[in-house]
Amino acid sequence: MVRKRKTVALLIETSNAYARGILEGIVEYQRTRDQWSIFLPELERGAPPPRWLSHWKGDGVIARIETEEIAQAVTKLRVPTIDVSAARRVPKIPWVETNDIRVADLAFEHLRTKGFRNFAFCGPKGFNWALWRGEQFQRRCEEYELDCSMHWAEFRARTQFIDSLSKENPESPIDRWLKSLAKPVGLFCAFDIQAQIVLDHCRNLGIQVPEQIAVIGVDNDTIVCNLAHPSITSVIPDARGAGQWAAKLLDDWMEQSPNRTTKGPPKSMQDSILLEPLGVEARQSTDVTAVSNPEITAAIRFIREHACDGIDVSHVLQHNPLSRRKLEYQFLEATGITPHEMITRVRMEKVRQLLQDTELSLEEIADRCGFEHPEYMSVVFKRRYHVTPGRFRKQQKS
Repeated sequence: MVRKRKTVALLIETSNAYARGILEGIVEYQRTRDQWSIFLPELERGAPPPRWLSHWKGDGVIARIETEEIAQAVTKLRVPTIDVSAARRVPKIPWVETNDIRVADLAFEHLRTKGFRNFAFCGPKGFNWALWRGEQFQRRCEEYELDCSMHWAEFRARTQFIDSLSKENPESPIDRWLKSLAKPVGLFCAFDIQAQIVLDHCRNLGIQVPEQIAVIGVDNDTIVCNLAHPSITSVIPDARGAGQWAAKLLDDWMEQSPNRTTKGPPKSMQDSILLEPLGVEARQSTDVTAVSNPEITAAIRFIREHACDGIDVSHVLQHNPLSRRKLEYQFLEATGITPHEMITRVRMEKVRQLLQDTELSLEEIADRCGFEHPEYMSVVFKRRYHVTPGRFRKQQKS
């Protein structure tokens, strides 16, 4: 008996890296099954639903439901639907998203370990994911009794900023805000495009990045991040994982609704899945140390240069005049983590980079990153990134 292929519409834009990552995850899920016929219209963020959707007779939908128009269109279909947006415009269907709390945590930790005492956040108005990232970043600053300046911007395309430079008075609210910040400052932008726009404003204002403002974004859009000057440090969401989860949820739901129409998801189905980010891709926009204590600055520099040589805290002390107790206390006060934790963090960042960019075996990577045993390296990697090294490499290569 020949099994009928399900027809699935993907209402996901292709104009940004996160959405493309979701699509890649869906493709990866389908590679091992090959049981869907896919409808993928070319959409921009916030675009209206395609005209054919109103009379479409498909079996299921995966959508970024970010507008009321899209919400109404998919609701009228009454077919199994999975939401991959944080907007939650159709609250009774399952949704798969990045854990925005952990995204903000990683951004804060990255800037905090640079020694910043001043912090700032910039994000677009009207998006839940930006709101959640900004609120959590502010909470982390308050936890350490650190100042955090917040700026909620009207989202503009980068071309609109470039056009504004030809006007007589190009200064905007974001210009005034950037100039007002106490410097040096660690600035968290809600996504990479926002970070790119901030860099454009800084360049126009003569503000040095990263020396005066260190900038970190989200999405790890390699084209945006590497074309920017300086290149942009970015938190890496598990977009592929979101796509894989969404595809699996939809598959399960369609299997339990063979007659296509549905009144709602099965009671046993998870209503929300929040995926942990995969780490931080460090680039030039945060390549700075904002610690005034020269002994701690020297210790940080030594760790960054030698963490993968198999060092421990005793090696740091051999190159530092402080006692172990003073080093531990002052290091923790300046960076928020211990010297041992920073050694582990630097090693893990190198492990992740080698898994992503090379075909080296786990044994070779462990040796290059200062781990005596690859098994222990794998345990530490999974504890930090919530995924095994092998799984991470597969996600990056697919």
